[in-house]
Order: sequence, then C-alpha cells, then structure tokens
Amino acid sequence: MKTFKKIFDFYINSSIHVAQAVAALVKLTLLKLDITTVQGDIFVGLSFMATVVGYNFVKYVKVANLYHSRLTRSMKVIQAFTAICLVVLLYLVFQLTWTAILYAIPLLVLTIIYAVPVFPNNKNLRSIAGIKIFIIGLVWTGITVIIPVIYSEKEINFDVCIEILQRFIFVVVLMLPFEIRDLQYDARELGTIPQRVGITRTKVFGSILLFIFLLCTPFKNDLSSLEIIVSIVITIICLLFLWGTEKKQSEYFCSFWVESIPILWLGIWIFLQHLIC
Repeated sequence: MKTFKKIFDFYINSSIHVAQAVAALVKLTLLKLDITTVQGDIFVGLSFMATVVGYNFVKYVKVANLYHSRLTRSMKVIQAFTAICLVVLLYLVFQLTWTAILYAIPLLVLTIIYAVPVFPNNKNLRSIAGIKIFIIGLVWTGITVIIPVIYSEKEINFDVCIEILQRFIFVVVLMLPFEIRDLQYDARELGTIPQRVGITRTKVFGSILLFIFLLCTPFKNDLSSLEIIVSIVITIICLLFLWGTEKKQSEYFCSFWVESIPILWLGIWIFLQHLIC
C-alpha cells in the first residue's frame, strides 16, 4: 500500500492527472466540433506536455530555487520527468502552424508572469487580489478551445464562441472547490472569492455560473440531443461536487476527484455518442 501511495502521489504531484484533464478537454473540443484531423490529435499530446511543464513550473519554481541542493528524491524525479516533457513539448511545438504559435504566446506569457514576480513589491499575477481563477480559466480556455480550433484551421463561428464562453465558465467553477480548500491557507491579500463572500455564497455564485453554462447550450446553431444530454449531466455533476466541497476535506478531493471531472466529461460524451449514434 505504501508503494501504491507513493506512485499515486507522484501521479498527482507531477501534474500528470491535471494534464490528463486538460488533454481530455482538448479531445472533447475536437469531438464536439467534429475536428478529425491528425493535427488535432497531435495537439492533444502537446496540451498534455504543456500542462505538465506549465503546472510544475508554477508549483515548484520557487521551491527549486530555494532548496536546490536539498531537494527530496521525489522532487528530483518530478524535475527529471518535467524535463523530458519539455523536450517532447518543444518537438511538438514545431508541428504547430505559425498562427497557432502566435496565439499560444500570450498564454505562455500569462503562465510565466502568473508564477514569476515581475510586478512591483515582488508580486506576480497569482498574488493580485481576485483574479487568480479567472487567469486560470483564460489559459485553460485558450489551450482547450481556441488554439485547437486555430491549429485545425476551423472557422471561429458563433458555435465556437459559445464553446469558448462555456469552457471559461466551466473552468472557473472547477477552481472554486480549490479556493474553498485553500481558504485556511491563502493570505488575506489574495482576495479570493470565498475570502470575499464566504463559502455558501461562493457555492451560490458557482451555481449561477453553471446555470449560465447550461443556458448557453440551446443557442448553438449545430445542436444535437447528445450535446443537450451531456451538458445537463455534467452540470449536475459539477453542482454535486461544488456543494459537496467543504473547508476541511479529504487529501485527494480536489487534486484527484474534482480534477477528474473533465476526464469524466469526455468519457460520458464518448459513451453516449456510441450509444445514441
């Protein structure tokens, strides 16, 4: 059991799980917009590698700088794994079109200044009050919707714009349980939503966002029964997790179960697609 826990902790701490969640959302975008190109499938792998590198950079850059000579064995393994992912990522980047690369640059810049203090008083984007989850929502939306569409050379039409809005809302809601979890650890200066309005009102805010998410679905021009059913199911699942979130929670509630929702969303879509079609 100890060995299994070590492997599982590495799976979580090395950002493999969150990278799978991002890759699942990319694949979901390709399926929903009927993008069946080889380029689209390549971008699924690219998004996985980019998430591992990006998240580990954000989480561990300060730790690595402060304790480089005394890093634990697990941290060194994570560093090595991240380095391998970076090499693969750089190779896959050269498979992108120049247009996709240009659209990816702002997301890269956001990721860097999110973690690195570039503002006065040694501040980064993460430390600016009230914007953390919206920056994450913007980056995830860009990676999982905007760039795959551009990379696959598909037109950004009204349906794609609705998808962009829904994905942003979904990611912001997905971050709320993390903000509730971190309420006891976050500095007051961060001004997170639970800090500003409390846990109950945060859940109400997330519920309103999910209602908007669901309400957007019927406005799509290319609307199917599959889209409607899956949107309802994933909204209910998100509501259950949101209202089931407590300040004191199990170790893996957010880091595994909440981050599994995008993977579950993809699984439900594929299952019902085969069942209905």
